[in-house]
Amino acid sequence: MIQDGIQKPIEEPAERRPTLNLETIRELVRSQTGETADLKLDEDGRELLFTGELKASLTDTSNITVLVFDHAILFANISWNQSSKKIEIYRRPIPLELLLLSKTQQENTHTSCLRRFSFLGFMKASSANTVSKEAWPITFLHLGKTGYQMTLYASSEADQEKLVELIGTARERLRVYPESFNPNIVSINFFKDSRKINCAVSFDHRRKILYGTDNGLYLSNREKHDSVPEKVLDVQKITQIDILEEYNLLLILSNNILQSYSLVKPDSNDFTILQNPKTLQKKCTFFKVGVCVGKHMVSCVKSGSLSSTIKVFEASHTATSGESIDGGHNDLTLSKEFYIPKETFSVHFLKSKICFASRQGFEVVSLETLETQTLLDETDASIEFALQNGPRPIHIQRIDEEFLLNYTDFSFFVDRNGKRSRPQLRLDWNGSPQRFALSYPWIFAFESKFIELRNIETGAIHIIPHKNLRMLHCSSHEDEMSQDVVESISL
Repeated sequence: MIQDGIQKPIEEPAERRPTLNLETIRELVRSQTGETADLKLDEDGRELLFTGELKASLTDTSNITVLVFDHAILFANISWNQSSKKIEIYRRPIPLELLLLSKTQQENTHTSCLRRFSFLGFMKASSANTVSKEAWPITFLHLGKTGYQMTLYASSEADQEKLVELIGTARERLRVYPESFNPNIVSINFFKDSRKINCAVSFDHRRKILYGTDNGLYLSNREKHDSVPEKVLDVQKITQIDILEEYNLLLILSNNILQSYSLVKPDSNDFTILQNPKTLQKKCTFFKVGVCVGKHMVSCVKSGSLSSTIKVFEASHTATSGESIDGGHNDLTLSKEFYIPKETFSVHFLKSKICFASRQGFEVVSLETLETQTLLDETDASIEFALQNGPRPIHIQRIDEEFLLNYTDFSFFVDRNGKRSRPQLRLDWNGSPQRFALSYPWIFAFESKFIELRNIETGAIHIIPHKNLRMLHCSSHEDEMSQDVVESISL
């Protein structure tokens, strides 16, 4: 039964068709908690777009009532007679932006569904997965760490088509992306097989991009449309790269060895890498480039399951002859080296200190004294949830005099003393993001199946589903043929 004039109702005998409207549903779920607590049916402008029934299976004659709101879909068993009305939640509600649909029955794995899904949030049909000519399945896939997959069956192909189209229209009404989200394809079908991308970095005012792959370093010029990336360095198994443009230095981590290369004219078409690299660190797990105490620095992390060694290098100009643009020699010299008795996940540069993340949380190290202390004020009861074991700290971002701390489960603000600021604000992530990017007031959280955009000021949420996402310097995902499609997002 489709209501509110979006589609014509499916005719049923009047005595079997209860009148379900938004107010009735509000009354039925008002006493519910947990599964329906986040439905927010009392918000202004809320709409009930569709009510109808689907079969739970091909052999089960019982029906599941499907209620499509302007923001979510609910599955329920509704009991109705002259003396009472009762609703039993069949499965947890799905926010429309976390929903993927297919008109075929899918295997019970997220991966198989995502192989058939397009950018608009629909999974492509596959005749091999069609149950039979007399079955009209609709597979619902709930993205996120609490997600699930379920297949229900329409009574006709027309009903199947109507429901899928209506949900798609309702979902697109929600997808008004922020102005800061401006994706464009940089490369397609080139990076495959041994050229699979592991990392990337842009430079020369974003006009050029370097890609680190398993079989070498590639360069593309974004000003030359349809140009094919060019191999510029034959280095195997590159896992991380970065550029210090002010010093014409290129950093490459390959086979766990971090080396620096001098560049010639990186901002021209005569881009050249000198073939005499300097080894900075062997057995390097990862590195980080940043500015601390007013200086450009590189931290090299050798991390194990029980301990980590961190070396900090300082970039410098020396007055020796060389082949860099200004005629001087640019170098990285060891400034500090210290030991941490725990595994290190990430490193971040603050104004005068280095912050690192471990299973115990975020900690800061003074570069002058090498004294270590926790970033969070453990006496602040309002951050007890972050001090518990479980959520993994990932990323820290300074915003004026505050710090935005990003974990796999949530994000929140603290002040320079480690006390909770903006106590009303806590971002609970639908997925389990491993990388973050900030374009204030929007924060981008990347996980393998979708990007979650959250507005820190308004609380607005946008979900951008893709499969096999990886945040490089840009984002990438693999298509059906294991070829990389590289997209850049201007923040």
